[in-house]
Amino acid sequence: MLHLSEVLNLPVYDAKGSRIGRLDDLRVDSVRCVVERIVVRSPRGGPLQVPWTSVETFAPENRRVILAEGDIPRLPEPPETELLNLRRDVLDRQIIDIQGRKVVRVNDIRLELSGRHLILRRVEVGLAGAVRRLLAGAISPRLLRRLAAGLSEQGIPWEYVGLVEPGSARIRLKVHQQLAKMHPADLADILEDLGRVERKSIVSALDPGTAALALSEAEPNVQADVVEAVHLERAADLLEEMQPDEAADILGDLTEERSQALLGAMQEEEAEDVRELLHFKENSAGGLMTTEFFKARADWTAGQTLAALREVDEDLLGELDEFPIVEDGDKLVGVVPLVRLVRAPEDAPLTSRMRREARAVTPATPLKEVVERFEKYHLRSLAVVDEFGRLAGLISIEDVLSRIVTGD
Repeated sequence: MLHLSEVLNLPVYDAKGSRIGRLDDLRVDSVRCVVERIVVRSPRGGPLQVPWTSVETFAPENRRVILAEGDIPRLPEPPETELLNLRRDVLDRQIIDIQGRKVVRVNDIRLELSGRHLILRRVEVGLAGAVRRLLAGAISPRLLRRLAAGLSEQGIPWEYVGLVEPGSARIRLKVHQQLAKMHPADLADILEDLGRVERKSIVSALDPGTAALALSEAEPNVQADVVEAVHLERAADLLEEMQPDEAADILGDLTEERSQALLGAMQEEEAEDVRELLHFKENSAGGLMTTEFFKARADWTAGQTLAALREVDEDLLGELDEFPIVEDGDKLVGVVPLVRLVRAPEDAPLTSRMRREARAVTPATPLKEVVERFEKYHLRSLAVVDEFGRLAGLISIEDVLSRIVTGD
């Protein structure tokens, strides 16, 4: 095994022993994980490239690279779409540890000579890699290896590395496929660890649904930062994918100008739902509730209700364990625990399985009273009704906990 820190700046000689420069970088096929070219820094000009097949001797322990007979460095060629420069594109950069679901900085890169190939194995993020980088060239390679051997090694196999700013469409696709498989909370942690530019890059590349789920789990300042940074239409797409209460919370943290511009860019129906919520105080039931949820009709049977539930968008179900029942005019008449519904005969009237004590609040109810209601009755959700008893929204326990945790 060897490391990039050991090979950078190695003298490069032609077959006759004449020194032509120093090794400045390694160009790697990021899919096959093999070095395709070495980049040579010439004292007489800019960088030159040599195909790896033209390298006769690659001996870091002897501090030299020797080219094959007749091979001379060439001027840089047009960049191949799948080639990465390890020093320029990876070393000292933030990367995403797909397996560990976190953002780390690359201190060194481990390589392996296998036959005629130099293979990319993993990136090093531990203390040993940092020391190798710091002391490379200052002490002998043998002493440096001995020193680093006593320090903690921490590496990430290349297949679990996600580049924050990948250099080609194919690499981007691989990274975004990996990110899309993560739990939204893990992806939110990654966004929180990245800088503004990197967040924008990731969110702009993910599909709106995945990005919106991740943003819903992120801290409020990160949510606002992303929605401010991305293109207006993209930001509107993200808000449309969110629950109206989540979108309203984000818009409330933006400037009035940006908020109005986003509402204008959203689909009218979604924008109108959000506008309604923006009228309520943030720490009130109206500011906590969402206007998108499942509700059943009082004249339905248990079978009809189950059939309707199967057709509902999965995002609206969440961790649904009870839902409201309304009659004409959307007047709230009760709440049905899901466990009662699934155990009822299909032809049983839905109202025969409901709790009539709905325990609803009004939009003006303060956060403190909402919390007390959840605690007293051990609720998972709480209905919000207007002055005429019409169902206006629903508050989930997750909404309440999120508001308490953020200290708003």
